[in-house]
Order: sequence, then structure tokens, then C-alpha cells
Amino acid sequence: MIKRPKIAIVGAGGNVGAAVAQWAVTKELGELVLIDLKATAAEGRALDLTQAGAWEGFNSHGFVATDKPEAMAGADVVVMTAGVQRKPGQSREELISINAGIVRDICKNVKQHAPDAVLIVVSNPLDAMVFVAKQVTGFPRERVIGSAGVLDSARFRTYLAMAAGVSVEDVQAIVLGAHTDKDMVPILSTAMIGNVPVAKFLSPEKLAEVVANTKKGGATLTALIGTSAWLAPGSGTCLMVEAIVRNQGRVLPCSVELCGEFGVNNAFVGVPVKLSAKGAEAVFEFELSPQEKEAFAASVAANTELMNIAKTFL
Repeated sequence: MIKRPKIAIVGAGGNVGAAVAQWAVTKELGELVLIDLKATAAEGRALDLTQAGAWEGFNSHGFVATDKPEAMAGADVVVMTAGVQRKPGQSREELISINAGIVRDICKNVKQHAPDAVLIVVSNPLDAMVFVAKQVTGFPRERVIGSAGVLDSARFRTYLAMAAGVSVEDVQAIVLGAHTDKDMVPILSTAMIGNVPVAKFLSPEKLAEVVANTKKGGATLTALIGTSAWLAPGSGTCLMVEAIVRNQGRVLPCSVELCGEFGVNNAFVGVPVKLSAKGAEAVFEFELSPQEKEAFAASVAANTELMNIAKTFL
């Protein structure tokens, strides 16, 4: 029997976990294991997806849905979406104190049951949780990756396309740095539309507006729908899964530990990464404008501060 990739989604009962599962099933990426603290939530998501197959034409109907972490045994990829959302008035420290414990416990299970897996972290605060995951699992850096840059870059590309009145498929643009409204760094110096610099399409004022919209993209959606987004985060995360299980070598913005790249050591931030069956196989550097370098340094400093807070909960 031909072995299909095994993909475990922890937190599959939530919206983002369910969206990752939906995109993965549509692409038929492999066998899915849906794990949630509430077994009935995982079972419900699995049944809902199974019934969608009658019209969508996919045949991945043999889901495992459970609250048992041992079900991830032998997984090639583990996607961790579990965690609580930040509440109004809640400090970053309070959110880290809650989610660091959740991520820590899940990662202990990943280390025990899926020691060879590539771990993709989606839990927030994202970069700090990637740090926690790497510390707990002890995995090499290429197998502990954060999903954030794919979402922020998708928003950046979308806002550029909307402002220029062009197809988003012809927009090439990337967001680096932290996954926070304040500290993410949309990169304008290399942004292109059909290989033409974006400055040929949009005025400096309009580009500044695009950057502002990108940075507050999550807050905008939360205000509109009353909760965090899930379709775009799920799609971006699934893109990472696909690149790994199909050994595509896609170059995507992901949060990983930097080991000298961009002049940074021991910090977890979003950078261009080659994703293959090995995980984050390589990190690529490129020249930033002076303003972007300054913003990236501030982003690294902000993430280091959160990482130091997270250390106290390990």
C-alpha cells in the first residue's frame, strides 16, 4: 500500500484548524488527523468535511478525529492552531502566560508521538510561540516553523492589487518581521507588479496607505466579523503544508530562528524560507532599504522581548 503523507492538526475544532483541514482535503494532501481538546468538535469538523466531498469530488473521507494526542504518531507534519484569542484589555504577558502553557503541553506530545515531524505553529503570539515550541521539542530549526508571513504577505499583495486595480496573481510582495500590527514590516523596496516596481503604479501616499492597511489587516477583519480571520490564515498555512509534503521548494515568508541571517541571532521572526520535505531548508537574505532595516531591527527587538517573557513560563 502506498503511504500517503500524514498531517495532524491540533486545535482542529477551531475555525483556523478547520480551515487548514478544508484546504488540505480539497488539495488531497494526505491523511488527516483532527485533534482537539473537545473530541466532539473534531468529530463534527471531520463529518462536515466528509459530507462536502459528495459535491467537491475529493475522496479523503477517512478522517481520524479525536482528543487523543497519540493519534499524531508517525505524522509527517503537525499543524498547531490551539490557543486562546487575546481579549480586550488583556496584556501580551497575560496572553503569553496562557498560550505558552497550551503550546508547551502540545509540544511535549509532538516530541513523544511525532518526533520526526515538521511542526508548523499558528498559535499566538506567533513568534513567541514558535520559540516555545522549539525549546520544548528540541527539534532543529528547520522543523519548527511559524505561519504568519504567508498571511501578512497575502494581505499586502491583496491591498496592492486593489489599490493598483490589477490581478493579485501578478503582485509579488513580502512582509517580514513580527506578526503584530505594530512591528510587521511590509517591504516596498522589492515589491513588484508584473516585474514592474510598484512605485510605477501607485503614489507614495497610496503606498503608505497600503502599508497601513496591511499592518492593521487583522484588526480590520476582527472589527468586521467579530473574531479573528480563518480562511486566509488556513489557506496560507495549508500552502506551507503542501510545500513540505510535496517537496516543492517554495520560497515563502515564515517565522524561524535566525542564526546570523540579516545580522540577527537567536530571534524568531518572519523571513523568506525555502520549504521542502526537510522543512525550512534555507533562509534567504536580501538587501533592505535603510528605513526597512530600521523597522526590521525594531521588529526583532519586539519579538525578543516577547521571547524573554515566554521563557518564564517554560
